[in-house]
Amino acid sequence: MSRPTPSHGAGRNQGGSSTGSTIWSWSAHLATAAGLGCALVSWDVTTVVLCVVLLVLVTGVIAASLWAEEGRRAVPRIFRAAFSGGLAAPAAVGLIIVLKLAGVLLVLALVATSPPVTSFLRARREAKGGLPGTPPGSPAARIPATSLIGGPAAEPVVELESLDDEAVCLAWRRSFRRLEAAVTAAERLAVVEQRQRYLDELDRRSPDGVAAWLAAGARASGNPLPYVADHRRRAS
Repeated sequence: MSRPTPSHGAGRNQGGSSTGSTIWSWSAHLATAAGLGCALVSWDVTTVVLCVVLLVLVTGVIAASLWAEEGRRAVPRIFRAAFSGGLAAPAAVGLIIVLKLAGVLLVLALVATSPPVTSFLRARREAKGGLPGTPPGSPAARIPATSLIGGPAAEPVVELESLDDEAVCLAWRRSFRRLEAAVTAAERLAVVEQRQRYLDELDRRSPDGVAAWLAAGARASGNPLPYVADHRRRAS
């Protein structure tokens, strides 16, 4: 399956994000290798191996509990998280023991620039300032941002069939903010049902695109537009 090509600003944003993630990944791998080397110098091999095994098991149990609802699709992610956590913790301690302050700064820098942290900060910025990259006259811009005055579960009055793919995907992403802001069970249920309608509409338009997005590890706040647009373009 060829990689979906995002359109307009989304493509540029995802390209930059992908490059940054690749650089961070290589930096983290090198730092982990160096940290494990420092741990082996500071401790004996048996201690390091036992720490890694124990942390892999603990991290695996935590990851499995978090992603249990995703079933088999979550298995590769659980294994990656387990081994990453099992190796990263001893490596971080080893760097701090050997490099002292420099090790602390290195570990903090890697944590601060990690994809989960940067994604969280980016989501926070978007939640405060609105989603970037939407031209004022585009159909997506015509979807009103829901005000919390009427409750976070208040739903924009639109007919999904009348919107283009970009507008539906934008509505999906905005609904995540409303879900986070919901304070009662009724509000959360209303937003969840609304989000299900968005997914159903996208699946009706491009079932292959939605399936590809889910297989790629779709996030609740993620953007399915590149996958939906790519598969609809290929089908046309």
